[in-house]
Amino acid sequence: MQTSPALSPEQIYERLRAIAVERLSLTPEQIASMRPEQPIVEGLQLDSLAQVTLIAAIEDEFGVVLEMEDRERIHTLRDLVTLIRERGAAEEPK
Repeated sequence: MQTSPALSPEQIYERLRAIAVERLSLTPEQIASMRPEQPIVEGLQLDSLAQVTLIAAIEDEFGVVLEMEDRERIHTLRDLVTLIRERGAAEEPK
């Protein structure tokens, strides 16, 4: 699915939350603790396989490619939402 620049940060955040619930084996406590300022890897306690699964799901859902340098600058859910919005506005639909 291709994201639209018209998606609000809240809409992107809710879609990210849905991806996390659908694709990752998170506990109810982990899901309840998801907040924009939360560190992604540490906050959700993601191992390397879960990180790869999450990245692939995000790329599929939003039609973006997360390069290694992008991954290094993404620390919180808010950072990820900002990057998705930037990429959604910059990339042409497929």
